Amino acid sequence: MRKYLSQIVVAMVCALLGFLLTYQFRLLNTQEKNLKSNNYSQAEITTQIEQLKKEKEEYEKKNNELLSQLKKYEDAATNTNDVTKELKAQLDNTRLLLGTVDIEGQGVIIYLTPKNNVFSSNNATTYLTDNELVFIINELNFSGAEAISVNDKRVTVQTGIKSSSNNSYILMNVDDKISPRERIVIKAIGDKNLLNNALNFPGALQFQNLEYYDIDIKPVDKIKIGKFNKTYKYEYMKPVK
Repeated sequence: MRKYLSQIVVAMVCALLGFLLTYQFRLLNTQEKNLKSNNYSQAEITTQIEQLKKEKEEYEKKNNELLSQLKKYEDAATNTNDVTKELKAQLDNTRLLLGTVDIEGQGVIIYLTPKNNVFSSNNATTYLTDNELVFIINELNFSGAEAISVNDKRVTVQTGIKSSSNNSYILMNVDDKISPRERIVIKAIGDKNLLNNALNFPGALQFQNLEYYDIDIKPVDKIKIGKFNKTYKYEYMKPVK
């Protein structure tokens, strides 16, 4: 009886958390759409944007509080028997893989800095694009990286990377902007020696516009990568029965 009761409690809390998160992000999206569809002055737009930022910060704070409370419920449930402990371990592993928790571990940090001749040129083709960024992430994944972030933005299974039409910035996770004209910092958690050797292999990073950047790779014993603060979306996929 205890086993089923604890599982029901965890399931109810997870369902409540999912509902609240979905409602909050839908509310923000609706406000942003309303803002775009009306004619506001520059001052009004600035005020609205600042208000949306404050609301977003409040929602993220509430989200963290809910996640913390959920973890307390889970910890309490796992004290009852071995079955719930196993369920809790599986849940924790899933969160690690999905990127919904802050993590740390050994790995490498890659610094991509535009060379001086890039700053003196007006040729946009010498700047980093989505092609080079995807190339580096793929190299890291192929070399055994377990978690990756770009400018402290978490890369997940649903992360998309696309350059803007004029390559003034690179979009990641829909609305995170990365400027190719400024230094880009990529963090990867995994076997630091394996990752470092793979990236320093002759020709490994000689790809398209990477030649216009100074590339500094530092193996480190401890890297912190923040969690993915957006919601996962799925509408069409369903489990096979």
